[in-house]
Amino acid sequence: SIELGEMAYLDEVCDLTNLTLRQFSPNFVRNVMKPWLRITQSFYPETTRRIYVLNPPAIVSVAWNLVTPLLSKGTLEKVRFVRDFEGSADDFCARGKCV
Repeated sequence: SIELGEMAYLDEVCDLTNLTLRQFSPNFVRNVMKPWLRITQSFYPETTRRIYVLNPPAIVSVAWNLVTPLLSKGTLEKVRFVRDFEGSADDFCARGKCV
């Protein structure tokens, strides 16, 4: 990207298919979600174009309402929830869904 003088952008895809309430524990939030969001906001905010969350279970709505006050407006505008997607994160991108 530096060689071409162009900015490289990326789309992040978080596939939550089959995530259960038991797996969505405080440890998951503390050890996976929180660091991921911190890294996305702190180190790559200008290069992350979209953040897709595939097949979020209902509990994600509750968690989302708790974390949205902690996220920047720019990060919030990038997040897209994709429900009822059949396939993997790789399938999602291969079908041209990452835009």
